[in-house]
Amino acid sequence: MKIVYTLWATLALLFLFQLPVHAQVSEPDFIGEAFLLKSDSTTLQLDKEIGDFTKGVSWSSNSFNALSLEINGDKSQVRVSSNGTVQLVVRSVDNNSDPLTIISLYKFKAKGRKRTVVLSKDNSGTAMKSRTMSKDMLRFSGKRFGKSSYLISLNELKSGEYGIVVSNPNNRDEKKIVVSCFAVD
Repeated sequence: MKIVYTLWATLALLFLFQLPVHAQVSEPDFIGEAFLLKSDSTTLQLDKEIGDFTKGVSWSSNSFNALSLEINGDKSQVRVSSNGTVQLVVRSVDNNSDPLTIISLYKFKAKGRKRTVVLSKDNSGTAMKSRTMSKDMLRFSGKRFGKSSYLISLNELKSGEYGIVVSNPNNRDEKKIVVSCFAVD
């Protein structure tokens, strides 16, 4: 009997050591919230900012109308190092969809007391029609995490300000958007 108990105890310990470190991390409370998963298996909630959609005319190369996402403040309080992989736990409605279809990760440009990213532009008067900008949108890999979240892994991020937007089918007012923010030093 003692041998069976010892065998079970040994198997239980082996099983516990095989669990991923992030198994004890809980999901964020609300859709659109995100946590930074730190190397010591603790989490840090990303800044939550309210974004505004703005329209304007840019004269950088051609005259065009631009739709931008703008948030107040020139920098995020949550800062990470640029070396290594950044892991985020992002809450969604559920985790049945490909995360690339419902989670957008942008690199913002900080100017003055605002951070902005151009979402689309329309070169009126030229052959080019309205198009969505993807140069400031980052690719990432994601896995299911918990019941309604994703574990997002980002490799070799450059220094700058970043924001995450989660599409929410329950959101009926497109004028208010929550952006979870962090920065890479």
